[in-house]
Amino acid sequence: MSVSVTLQLDKRRAKKDGSYPIKVLVVINTNPLRISTGYSCEEKHWNTNGQRIRSGCKLYPNITRINNLLHKQRGNAFDKLIRLQDEGELDKLSLQELKQRLTGKQTEAMLLSFGEEIIQELRNAGKLGNARVYDTMLRSVRTYLKKKDRPLKQITYTWLKKYEAWYLGRDNTVNGLGVNMRTLRALFNRAIKRNLVSKDYYPFTQYKIKKQATRKRAISQEDVNKIKEYKPTTLRQERAKDYFLMSFYLMGASFIDLAFLQMKSIQNDRIEYQRRKTKKLHSIKITAPLKTILDKYTEGKSGDDYILPVIKTNDLQQQYNNLANDIRRYNKSLKEIGQALSLSATLTSYVARHSFATIAKFKDVPVSVISQALGHSSTETTEIYLSEFDNDILDRYNEVIVGE
Repeated sequence: MSVSVTLQLDKRRAKKDGSYPIKVLVVINTNPLRISTGYSCEEKHWNTNGQRIRSGCKLYPNITRINNLLHKQRGNAFDKLIRLQDEGELDKLSLQELKQRLTGKQTEAMLLSFGEEIIQELRNAGKLGNARVYDTMLRSVRTYLKKKDRPLKQITYTWLKKYEAWYLGRDNTVNGLGVNMRTLRALFNRAIKRNLVSKDYYPFTQYKIKKQATRKRAISQEDVNKIKEYKPTTLRQERAKDYFLMSFYLMGASFIDLAFLQMKSIQNDRIEYQRRKTKKLHSIKITAPLKTILDKYTEGKSGDDYILPVIKTNDLQQQYNNLANDIRRYNKSLKEIGQALSLSATLTSYVARHSFATIAKFKDVPVSVISQALGHSSTETTEIYLSEFDNDILDRYNEVIVGE
């Protein structure tokens, strides 16, 4: 575990007198935690290398004494961190809990800052998809709050209803609201489990998350065949077509799982990988059409090289940025392909997964087999997944039944 403790002039926001707060900066595995020292100075009077106030500062009569107090605060924080590390407690604490231990004060869990902390934890754990969902929710809430943080205990039923009205009043969808509310609820539950807020403040007992029925995101086998025959007009479209078909051939693999496939994932004519969302292991035979696509992207690569040109670094933040940028381009290109083929459904990265499941169901593949292919933990999850079919699927079943 990487730990550092320094004194920092926090230049994010100046005080009324033009000075900036001096803080103890604690960094745990790249995660920053800032603790107020109660002192400040102007930027020109701060010695960054020496971590001290320069003698020209007129805010305090005895600069030497203030610098000694500052370094004592830094030393106390470092001693407490070493003690927590020796006792095996440091890696078990959230940043909010760690701040309480270092300051000896019960700090309030703040919505935006705690949300950012969870996002960083998810990114560090490689759960980039979940991190993206939390980030989307937090961006929306931050806009609603006009960037002013708010204690979690102030997120009441009334607050949720006001946010709901604001969100829907900006021409957003009910289901988009539902995703944000479920994510906010999960964030609140995390705070309760960490004893950062009392369950007495839980606002979702009364508030019911809205959901609007939508058409299932799936296309027919005939439409999949049209995509196979489609002639891309740009490199971006060519990659989007390949990624979509790879997802379909790999039993509905998610875009994130595709992006992280490495050359070492290819073992004995099979693709072996662990799904990033559920950690479930998958072993899928490389079929002829899948091999044709793989051959385009694997030439000259080996070992830890990523198969697809999505992930370009081992830095977690950069990986997140790579994914976010590529999935936008991917979905934009899929939409173009769907429009060019006059498909009834809007093509997105998730359509391949839904289509694999739906086509398998129509071909009478047992739900238990579909469940295993999708990596679901139970067939109940798969039943929910398949609970609604597009009208054309139902029409086809009806035609079989009535003999047309």
